[in-house]
Amino acid sequence: MSEDSFKDEFINRIIRYPGALTMRLRVARLRLLGARIGRRCWIRSVRVPRNPWDISIGDNVALDDGVVLLATGRRVDSPRIVIDGGVYCNRFTMFDASERIEVGRDSMIGPFCYLTDHDHRHLKGTPVREQGLAAQPVRIGRDVWIGAGVTILKGVSIGAGAVIGAGAVVTKNVPDFGKVAGVPARLLGERV
Repeated sequence: MSEDSFKDEFINRIIRYPGALTMRLRVARLRLLGARIGRRCWIRSVRVPRNPWDISIGDNVALDDGVVLLATGRRVDSPRIVIDGGVYCNRFTMFDASERIEVGRDSMIGPFCYLTDHDHRHLKGTPVREQGLAAQPVRIGRDVWIGAGVTILKGVSIGAGAVIGAGAVVTKNVPDFGKVAGVPARLLGERV
């Protein structure tokens, strides 16, 4: 290794060190609060407003700046937000779980997405805020690509290898290797 490349590498490490240390401290704090976080995870400035014990993150997961992991409800035996290994989740995406949201191995989620497993009941004659939630789990298979600004609503199951176009609102199940887009999302074809 030449002297110049040694200096460059040394400077790179010094510049990156504070960020890496901050990330390790963030992961340690979340683990102390009860979150299950695998090895070699890259977790930026992620927000966990409550119930950190309801979060399970596999190995080699990357959660970028502004990701929100929000789990609500009484403490249960299994986690409400489950992110398998190898998942990348881009900036400002929100997971909003009262029952369960699962993301399969090696999936990619674009920026500004919203994934929820519940909505509010809305019967006539009673204020919506007094009616509570209606919840159904959300399941995203392995190797799924979710484009920027996608909304995934309660009860949806997205099959392995599916592609969700940017800005889609997914209200129905997506088959394995299906390609969907639109509001509401419609099947456009199959991934080849």
